[in-house]
Amino acid sequence: MPTKATAGLKPCATADELCGRTNGCGLCEAPADGYDAAFGGALCKECASAFGDLRSDVHGVRGE
Repeated sequence: MPTKATAGLKPCATADELCGRTNGCGLCEAPADGYDAAFGGALCKECASAFGDLRSDVHGVRGE
């Protein structure tokens, strides 16, 4: 029986948790509130805010 071609993630792959942590923030041990693409992992609200401020400061210093 022929099967249909598929595109995208393989059936064995998952996009639910890319950083290897299951419950916690990547910078502290608080529960994660979401995934930050710039950081490359899960962050809580406080760490996401601090990381965003740091990125803004570095961006301003480098003049990018």
